[in-house]
Amino acid sequence: MSTAVEVEGSVALLAPETAERLQSIVMTTRDLPAMPQVAAKVLELASDPGTSASQLQQVISDDQAMTGRILKIANSAMYSCSRRIRTLSEAIVMLGFNSIRSLVVTSAARNLYNTRKSRTGLKERLLWEHSIGCAIACRLLAAERVPGLAEEAFLAGLMHDIGKLVLNLRVPEKFDEVVQVVYNEGRPFHVTEVELLGFDHTQVGALLVNKWRLSPLLEEAILNHHNPEALTAANPLLLYLDLGNKMCRKMGIGFIDEPELDILDCPANRILGLDRAAFEQAAATLQVTLESEMEIYI
Repeated sequence: MSTAVEVEGSVALLAPETAERLQSIVMTTRDLPAMPQVAAKVLELASDPGTSASQLQQVISDDQAMTGRILKIANSAMYSCSRRIRTLSEAIVMLGFNSIRSLVVTSAARNLYNTRKSRTGLKERLLWEHSIGCAIACRLLAAERVPGLAEEAFLAGLMHDIGKLVLNLRVPEKFDEVVQVVYNEGRPFHVTEVELLGFDHTQVGALLVNKWRLSPLLEEAILNHHNPEALTAANPLLLYLDLGNKMCRKMGIGFIDEPELDILDCPANRILGLDRAAFEQAAATLQVTLESEMEIYI
């Protein structure tokens, strides 16, 4: 069964008026940024095996802001290239199309903070820091075992809470209520959202990923990232997302700070079996990246 059908199925279980409100938030509002034109074209080209590096470079270079951000991130600790990347063509050749795709989606997702109606402040910064932190953590953990999954893991971490940003844009007063309950009472976001809205950010995020035409695998991971029953060996992307998310919570990256959280013995890692050294190394790299390079993602 495709993920799009799964998302639609989860929406169908809601009360009709709630389902209609959820769909309208993602699919019909002008307040929700569409995938920028240049980013959409880049993603289309990057998925085509016949695309050349020069074709990709030509499209990306039309967006100077995106070009600048790609070069900055390409030279960050996350990629640890052996030499400094100075041009867009070098970035495309050295990092590869999958990495460029990740960076383009990062730039597009960042637009959710730059809309005129977005009230950028501590709440927005914490949401974005958690998204970036989780993206980097997921990539670092996946790269150790399955390098081919690293970029999709980065996107899963980046986009897993994108539904919260949409809710912050579209229903800011209600989302403020959610944040207050989470912050003051320590209750989970997704539980509080269902109580106050009738649906949660996983459904909103999965619908947005569908609208942006990203991968069904990514859509499924976002939809299920609070579903413990989905944590199986058949879903490695979701397993790495769960570990990256927990690592950020343990390190206090975002709204939630759980320093005593046991990642080594959590259900996802009982399947993957990463050792303590792998988590410590990833945490050290993540900490350095956020402390010294966070400004390149802002």
